[in-house]
Amino acid sequence: MSFSPKQSVQKRILVSLTALTLTAVLAGCSSDNEADLDTTETPDVETEYIPASADGPAQNVPEPKLPAVATENTEEGAEATLEYFWEAEEYARLTGSTEPLKIVSGDNCAFCTESIDGWPESYDEGEWTAIQGELKPDITDAQTAIDEELGKPVAHVYFHLHEPATDFYDSEGARTDNSFDAPDVKDWFALLYFDATAQRWEVEWLGLEESITWEG
Repeated sequence: MSFSPKQSVQKRILVSLTALTLTAVLAGCSSDNEADLDTTETPDVETEYIPASADGPAQNVPEPKLPAVATENTEEGAEATLEYFWEAEEYARLTGSTEPLKIVSGDNCAFCTESIDGWPESYDEGEWTAIQGELKPDITDAQTAIDEELGKPVAHVYFHLHEPATDFYDSEGARTDNSFDAPDVKDWFALLYFDATAQRWEVEWLGLEESITWEG
């Protein structure tokens, strides 16, 4: 346009209590102490989230999960879907992976298609994005109804989109002219339809509120 594994320790099984001697008891205590030391947690650096920067793209970015409420044919379900969409969009910007976006994107959504096709292409070319904050929608109004022409539940959602300062880097690691240093807030509008078969909302249209043209 984000464990720390424990080593498993097997417990020693004493076969015969009558065969124990003081020496065996002391040895067992020593073994137990060593086992306790083995359970010390160590950070797993391989899964630690590393933000994107001029040095390279983000690593180990947590993948967004579609909340259960998003599967409901309700106003709350439509709002949750839109919020998830922007989490998935942020994930795509940071990773180039758009699988989460595809879950809630309609076939006719131009903005969705541009993101789904564009971000993987950028990352395949060695480009990356660094976001200085959170890409977040602030929903101001949401209305649900039945689209009489299509016979499907429809949702109209108005929201402020908070877009943080963003750095775009080319394959040479140079910051591009598309980057912007200050956060931005604009009024957006989204049109969503509920897919009864898939049991989820899908974004059918998305864009600046000022670009909306109502007919009839």
